[in-house]
Amino acid sequence: MLAIVQKDWTSMAPERQISMLKKLKPDMLCSFVRRVDPKITDVSVLRWIAARQELDLGTALTLFFAFEPRRFNLLPRDALKDEVRAKCAVVDALCQRINCGFYVPIAARGMPNPSLVSVWLARQKADAEAGRRGRWAFVPGIVAPMVAEKKERPLVGRMKPRPGFIQGLFTPLYVSNRPEAST
Repeated sequence: MLAIVQKDWTSMAPERQISMLKKLKPDMLCSFVRRVDPKITDVSVLRWIAARQELDLGTALTLFFAFEPRRFNLLPRDALKDEVRAKCAVVDALCQRINCGFYVPIAARGMPNPSLVSVWLARQKADAEAGRRGRWAFVPGIVAPMVAEKKERPLVGRMKPRPGFIQGLFTPLYVSNRPEAST
């Protein structure tokens, strides 16, 4: 477990939290961000996290859904309280960065629950058919790597190893003259 989690994270000043996060390697930062609770984390820390290019697409989407954006997606911007509006601005930034490809998908760091993206895209499509548009709409092609099912590689592909370059050049010359090569 990360040493940063063992400390009393919530009682630290936001500047101290950011300075501790700056020391983390990208893998550790992503691992930590996946466990961040936006409800109790300061907005300045969330803004700093959302601006990190070290985050991958799966981590950014995990953080996006940790905000529980469905509650505010169809509400007008001025219908929100100032505290909620500030956190929604972080979600705005996350969504814009996701849609422009700022966060790179990394196969080893998928989402723990990729069905969240599928459901979000389905609701987004239903909203479009009903003539409304939510505040946060994903470009389906950008988030597609998170919802794509992993294909199993067949174990019974090639029976023999492929020949090397030189062997590939000369083997047909010798094999075609052998009678057992046709079997």
